[in-house]
Amino acid sequence: MLKAFASLPLLAAIAVPAGAREVDRAEIAEAFAPNVAPERRVYCADTQMVTLTDGNEYRACVNWRAQSRSRLIRTYAALEGPDTDTDANLEIARTCFDLAVASQNDPYRTTFDASTFIDGARTDFTLCAANRAMMRTSEYSLRVYERGVWLG
Repeated sequence: MLKAFASLPLLAAIAVPAGAREVDRAEIAEAFAPNVAPERRVYCADTQMVTLTDGNEYRACVNWRAQSRSRLIRTYAALEGPDTDTDANLEIARTCFDLAVASQNDPYRTTFDASTFIDGARTDFTLCAANRAMMRTSEYSLRVYERGVWLG
């Protein structure tokens, strides 16, 4: 069993491309998780001991709370690039990433299609990088990923 765990760092090193890091990130979509029901509860947050008229002591709730949580899925676009690059080239890459994300973020959309978004963003990023004479363009890439969070 220990041998299996000992090989995990080696597998992680093989799975992650050498010399790549997340240079920039932008949230591009949010949606409620379709298959996760909201969670609701009412609970007593604080109690107090009281003496009833017959002399018996009774613990009573003096602070009721209601809580509601919903599962939210946040979608991000990420710019990945080399571990080392000049500050000027990184600034161009970040500017082109911001322009690429903005070009695909329609504020009036009702649905989000990740493949359409990433195809358009890659095209705009490549065009911006060429127009601004960005170096090492082949070492930069865009990707989309999701993270779930509980709100409430």
